[in-house]
Amino acid sequence: MPDYSSEVKTVAIEDGVAVITLNRPAVMNALNMQLREEIMALCHALDADPAVQVAIFTGAGDKAFCAGADLKERGSRSTEGMYDERRFLRAKWVGAVAGMAKPTIAAINGYCLGGGLELALQCDLRIAAEESQFGLPEVTLGFLPGAGGTQRLPRLIGLQRAKEMILTGKRINAAEAERLGIVLRVVPRAQLLPAAIELARTIAKNPRIAVIQAKVALNASQETMLSGGLQAENEAWLPCLLSDTWKAKVARFKD
Repeated sequence: MPDYSSEVKTVAIEDGVAVITLNRPAVMNALNMQLREEIMALCHALDADPAVQVAIFTGAGDKAFCAGADLKERGSRSTEGMYDERRFLRAKWVGAVAGMAKPTIAAINGYCLGGGLELALQCDLRIAAEESQFGLPEVTLGFLPGAGGTQRLPRLIGLQRAKEMILTGKRINAAEAERLGIVLRVVPRAQLLPAAIELARTIAKNPRIAVIQAKVALNASQETMLSGGLQAENEAWLPCLLSDTWKAKVARFKD
């Protein structure tokens, strides 16, 4: 099995579930360039890895899932360098996790702020520890959420509530995040990773082609009108018909 771990992340794969841990706890798992680039490469690798059915993203330590961009690194970069990053790297980064064919889960343990929340929003499902905090505070620093936050959050919770969070830069707790629909459920910290793994294993038990194609159809519902979505649903359904998996499953119901 490939070794995907490095100094800024660890990856453990068992029973079809990959657990990716952002491993920069001293800086609350802030996203530096190395970590971003490794996550982008990892997403492609895990999609291609037959040992992986579902990917879980979480953070090392007891403080944070991810506190956002590494502002110390960002502050040391030139304007030209930042401009080039926005033009050439951003498009790949904001769709890296969201673009995975396989389902993804964010297990949020602590602070989930700025780019960290934007990373979590790329995941298909999100579970949070009770003490987690969420926010997009970029406006308080003179810019705006630029890794998908202004687009994914309103699609999830509605435009007005997204405007309140983004324009004020306020933080919300896990209970409020659950009420708004940002997270699927809130659990005690000790139960966070077990709950995420249980959910992942439940998904992983299902035929891979059905799960992947269902995700394709569901994602289309957020991008198209109903007529286009229904067409996308049918196009996603057809590859399932061409596989032998469904035949084996349906055969149990004969006679």
